[in-house]
Amino acid sequence: MPALKEYILISFLLFFFFIPHLAATSSATTCGESTCTSTSPQIRFPFWLKNLQPSTCGYEGFGLTCNPGHRWQSILITVPSSSRHFAIQEIDYLNQNVWISDPNNCFPRRFMDNDFSFDGSPFSYVHALERFTFLNCSYQAEVSYPPISCLSNEHYMVTGVPSDLINSSTPWSSCSVISEAWVPLSEPFESFEWDYLNGFELEWYVPNCRFCEAIPGKVCGFDNNTSSKLGCSNAINSTNGLSKTVMYGKICIGITGLFFLVIVIMLRLRACGRVNRPIIELSAIPHPQPSAVIMGLDDPTIDSYPKTQLGESLELPKPNDNTCSICLGNYQPRETLRTIPECNHYFHANCIDEWLRRNATCPICRKSSEGNKGIEA
Repeated sequence: MPALKEYILISFLLFFFFIPHLAATSSATTCGESTCTSTSPQIRFPFWLKNLQPSTCGYEGFGLTCNPGHRWQSILITVPSSSRHFAIQEIDYLNQNVWISDPNNCFPRRFMDNDFSFDGSPFSYVHALERFTFLNCSYQAEVSYPPISCLSNEHYMVTGVPSDLINSSTPWSSCSVISEAWVPLSEPFESFEWDYLNGFELEWYVPNCRFCEAIPGKVCGFDNNTSSKLGCSNAINSTNGLSKTVMYGKICIGITGLFFLVIVIMLRLRACGRVNRPIIELSAIPHPQPSAVIMGLDDPTIDSYPKTQLGESLELPKPNDNTCSICLGNYQPRETLRTIPECNHYFHANCIDEWLRRNATCPICRKSSEGNKGIEA
């Protein structure tokens, strides 16, 4: 028993001292490169994953969240001036560019609703902005501009036109203005089509990590958790799409489980050692004789009870008592009944005979019979 106590004490010491040390090591490396899925962009400073990493791992305004419900839009970013999210498609850390898309695959709606502003965020448009007017037109209108499929249907079409192209000489009589908005164009409007608009390119200037990203094997980040000064450090590679945080967490859980498994095995071995002792021969143990169990009545006693065979007119001893209380069946002509003398209750003969072999009392009033009772050894 003292050895077992020592084993348990050592296990608890390892759990409370060694495991927290691993957790501390894990927290020190949580700011390494991470990702949401195997196909999504790698996330590192100045970006950080809100659901996996502390805010000290990234820069203000660069917090991202994983979107497990969508394979191709698995990383989302929220900007202060927008009521919804944007999906991250690609990140160029050296040139500090990021490509975003709309999770609902309808960027024109966000322009039309003025829900596409990056004011107050660290990001800005790479391409120049142009003022657009969004119009709701009937399909009979002679408009030479392509419709926006995600906003149009069989009754009307919605399109967006550079505002400086709308003038009195253009046939806009069948259209109504919905809204105006600034739209970043990566190509001339003459070759631009709304249905092929699936993303935009943004850039950031602060923090400036180009000096560090240009060095192979180095990544940008804060010097430590309490400093706002930028520095370069060796890249922390992800393992199978998992951050170091997840990897060290799995190691901690595995080691903890191993310790408790060892304790269980020790306890089982000690229990087996206690079982392997001399066993007294069972034949040497005296067996008590079974006591007698009182059963129902014997057959001679049951046969001595009066029997009555019903005629066609079904003349019952008690006219209102026409149902056997044992089988709950109504008495029929030419059936044989048997009566218990002590209480004058009667039943089907085969029903009461089987009952009395097992019980010495009447099924209705529970009155005991005075006949001979059977005994089972």
